[in-house]
Amino acid sequence: MVNFISLKATRVLETGKSASPLVITNVSKTFGRLQALDGISLSLMHGERRALIGPNGAGKTTLFHIISGILAPSSGKILILGQDVFRLPVHKRAALGVARTFQITNLLPTLSVLENILLSLQAHEPYRFVMYRPISSFGPLFLRAREILVTWGLWEWRDTEVRSLSYGEQRELEIVMALAQRPKLLLLDEPTSGLSPSETASVTRMIRNLPRDVTMLLIEHDMDVVFDLVDRLSVLHLGRLVAEGSTEEIRQDRTVQKIYLGSQA
Repeated sequence: MVNFISLKATRVLETGKSASPLVITNVSKTFGRLQALDGISLSLMHGERRALIGPNGAGKTTLFHIISGILAPSSGKILILGQDVFRLPVHKRAALGVARTFQITNLLPTLSVLENILLSLQAHEPYRFVMYRPISSFGPLFLRAREILVTWGLWEWRDTEVRSLSYGEQRELEIVMALAQRPKLLLLDEPTSGLSPSETASVTRMIRNLPRDVTMLLIEHDMDVVFDLVDRLSVLHLGRLVAEGSTEEIRQDRTVQKIYLGSQA
């Protein structure tokens, strides 16, 4: 168990039960005449591993952008740990416990691995806007960064510039940076995209070993990776939710076989 992540939800519903990490109700998104999402509803349980799958253009990344606050929905409701986040910007959703990765790595390539981790940590500290002190003066920040890198076996990379890492190693670092923010809800957008088979195996193993008190929503086109990692799947097609269920239920779903898995059944 990774000891630097403490991820119990602090918000409580009126029923006394812990609020769901994510509840999406009838969310739609239009871009002019294009209906990108059409009445999407889904919810995740604490610690759940959920995949969001579907063909290109199904609306998966648009939904991720809406959950993380990059885009506003045209209609509908989103609750994160019981809080309505419809009008909350990205940084306030991050403060609630939402972290995400992107299809293309979002790192600072000319900085070292350690410096990237430090900046990720500093972004959530009260002194993130202090410009007159060097980051090296914040001792607890360095101690926590060291703990994170040691925990994930990255300490030997600490002085390596990110641009010198392989693409798979950059993917791993991006996931670690997301975890450094102590997320309650982790959004992974195609974490194995562009990776070699050995890099895919490494990143998959890393995701599989994430602590179970992190709730995860995953977009991924590699179905072997999906079925290896998740408990349940939600399937989008043309902006609509067309199927939802366990890995075995989705394997057997004839609609999914036709529109996504390539079956002619």
